[in-house]
Amino acid sequence: MTVLIVGFAVVVMMMVVVVTDISKVFLVRRDLDATADGAVLAAANGLAAIYAQPSGGGNAAIDPEEARRLTAEYLDSVDAGNRFSGLDWSADVTGTTVTVTLTSSVDLPFEPPGWQGSAAVASDAAAVVPIR
Repeated sequence: MTVLIVGFAVVVMMMVVVVTDISKVFLVRRDLDATADGAVLAAANGLAAIYAQPSGGGNAAIDPEEARRLTAEYLDSVDAGNRFSGLDWSADVTGTTVTVTLTSSVDLPFEPPGWQGSAAVASDAAAVVPIR
């Protein structure tokens, strides 16, 4: 009976470790998603305020450097560099679409033998720049 109880206790402890680690990664990923959404919206809205609508009713060409500057300003304003460990980001422009990619690493609360002590997470967000 003791062996059975110890065995169940080990299984329960492993489940707690796995659920805790997965929950931490999920919460950081959700926060990274929200930060990427905010960054891309800040860039898209900032660019929309800069560019005037061309006479043909289409969208103006977007300056990639301006998109990167607006993204960097947003990330600095929300202190993303301190909130996420090893934060790396990029802002790319394709046509009238701005895409922001954020990557970070998450230190796991528990590190069972043979597991990595951290996990890499990434988030992408894209927005079309409306020119009114």
